[in-house]
Amino acid sequence: MGMLTARMARVKKRIEFACYCFPHGDDDRFVRNVKEIGTIPELVTLERLPQGIRSGGSLIYHIFMEESRSGFFADHNRLLAYLYFADQYQLTPVVEYTEKFCYAEENAVNGTTNPFEYYFRQPMGIGLEALKEEGLAVRSRKENTSLANQLNDKIGGYTRSEKYMREMARISAKYIRLQDSVGKYISSEISNLIKGRKALGVHVRGTDFRRNYNGHPIAIKPEEYLDETRKIVGNGYDSIFLATDDSSAVELFREVFGDKLLYYPDVVRSEGDETVMKSVVKRENHHYKLGLEVLRDMYTLAACEGLIAGLSQVSYAARIQKMSVGKEWQDLRILDKGINYHRATNCS
Repeated sequence: MGMLTARMARVKKRIEFACYCFPHGDDDRFVRNVKEIGTIPELVTLERLPQGIRSGGSLIYHIFMEESRSGFFADHNRLLAYLYFADQYQLTPVVEYTEKFCYAEENAVNGTTNPFEYYFRQPMGIGLEALKEEGLAVRSRKENTSLANQLNDKIGGYTRSEKYMREMARISAKYIRLQDSVGKYISSEISNLIKGRKALGVHVRGTDFRRNYNGHPIAIKPEEYLDETRKIVGNGYDSIFLATDDSSAVELFREVFGDKLLYYPDVVRSEGDETVMKSVVKRENHHYKLGLEVLRDMYTLAACEGLIAGLSQVSYAARIQKMSVGKEWQDLRILDKGINYHRATNCS
């Protein structure tokens, strides 16, 4: 009943919009603007902030990350596209994640209520308070991300060209800075886990990926990742670091590789097809810690000498991070079965 009601509401909105557009159907300028509005990367909104005073310098670009219901690195990789836009137009970015960010807490974390700042420092050292004082800013629109997407050879949410990857690596190196406490924690965790050994990183994306959402990569089974790992691990690797949201994958790899397998035991994982992002665990700042866990996984993957992964936002982020510090993989295997195209909508 709920899905039917939601569908009727969407149809109603479309009919109302069609009625609005009908009187303007012979206005070439109106029609052209409507058709182009979703494809113009330069489209922005000027926002006036109350009682603000212009301080001069580069114009502020307020990256306001709207609700997406996406995973940590889906939002992070989208943020890189906004930062690319700011870089191209010489704007000063200020990033704001709202309370609708899937990893947001009701209380302050690390001294801030801006979920972006739980983990990262502001790209140019200018926060939301300074933004309010500025008085005038360019506010981001989702169309701005299409400028970065033009770097890709093909259109698609999981298509990333080499040119795109290298540009996002440049952007990441220029603008992305971990909070000091987060950076020290992750560095310590990597050091204590890998202990200087030559590690092969493996990222197994499970849980809700098994649902084969439209527009998402076709799911790859843990056994297929295992087969590829067996082929490569003999290339001088002392250990295997496994990053996964799937607890069954940990068991599978542990049976084969034993003590050679490394992973973080405190990560929240799932055995079914429900995303870990929606998990309910009784621990302080659970949502924040979910973000911290996947962030730690990504940086640990990037610290490995080799990588086996599928088409996922985490693996893209690890590859971008590796490039951002000027390093390359000894072995890189991306398992790709293509993209699901079977439904009109992306997710249920």
